[in-house]
Amino acid sequence: MGYEEAWERAAKIAQDMAACTGRRMKRIIRGDTPSFAECDIARHPQDLEGADVAIVGFPYQGVKTLDPHTLLPDQASVPRGSIYCRGGAELAPEYVRKYSIFYSLSEGGGPVPEVDRGLRIADWLAVRDYGDVDVVSGDVEATNANTVSRVGEVFRAGAVPVVIGGDHEVSTPVFQALTRARQGSVGVVVFDSHFDMHSEPRFWAGSQWARAFETGRLEPGNFVQIGIRGTRHPLSEPIVAQELGYRYFTMSEVDEMGITAVCEEALERMEGVDCLYLSLDVDIIDPAFCPGQRYPDVGGLTSREILKALRILSRYGFTAMDTACLSPLYDLNGISCQLVARCVIEVLAGLAQARRLDRVRF
Repeated sequence: MGYEEAWERAAKIAQDMAACTGRRMKRIIRGDTPSFAECDIARHPQDLEGADVAIVGFPYQGVKTLDPHTLLPDQASVPRGSIYCRGGAELAPEYVRKYSIFYSLSEGGGPVPEVDRGLRIADWLAVRDYGDVDVVSGDVEATNANTVSRVGEVFRAGAVPVVIGGDHEVSTPVFQALTRARQGSVGVVVFDSHFDMHSEPRFWAGSQWARAFETGRLEPGNFVQIGIRGTRHPLSEPIVAQELGYRYFTMSEVDEMGITAVCEEALERMEGVDCLYLSLDVDIIDPAFCPGQRYPDVGGLTSREILKALRILSRYGFTAMDTACLSPLYDLNGISCQLVARCVIEVLAGLAQARRLDRVRF
């Protein structure tokens, strides 16, 4: 068969197949927001039956940093024209879903050739979009309780929750839901340029790991931070990190060791844990690749480095994941929202490959 005949035959087969398909209802979460990557939608807990992964939105931005010395409560508005104080994280779940259309699972099933040339996500994972957490304006504890409940329903269905924040407060209720649903020790790998090692206020995007340590299910030896850089750290935070004795990699260490070696060491530290929690604060990424950040700082990871890192860390599966601190208000042509969507696709591909190779550890 000649080359031209091959194309003609392929076009004829595709045309015949298309003629046999009918219209389908577009999968819409609300308004004009599609489900993540056009996956099936779960409106009720029973719709999660058979799901392997469930996407959940956490459209919440709480306490904000007005300036180096002042915090604003969650119900306060960001001052117009503010340079230091940035808002908009509550919009992230909506816009990540919109830009996930580039990775539609209904188009080709989610092939990810750089993970495995023969891999399609849809062949190994049933992905559902479980909508958004009910946010109670001005009441972070009620919002967290709603999050624990919704993520708990995902765990009870036997699925892995991937929660799209919102600010980094998201980790507090998701970690709590994990510890209620799963037994054993928990390991956490965090991508972040900041320590987030405050103790107060109790519920905000800088004290989530203090709340996790308080549960008694997270030991310092099972906690790793990747990408610490810059000067935006109160003096107490690196002191807390030193006192606890957990492993953190500064960005200079990432440069010297390479992201592969860093992630390999992080995985080695997770050898004895029963559950693996991944947390992605987008300010780990250089603003050149991800301008839509609440706390931008130059000198971060490239887009290829963060994808490689997530590929390594998800290759044995994971128990839960969150993304945090993306602000569509500061994005440029949607590239940040698309990158975060691609990061989620990356971990789905890692989990799919782990199942395909029968090496799911977590």
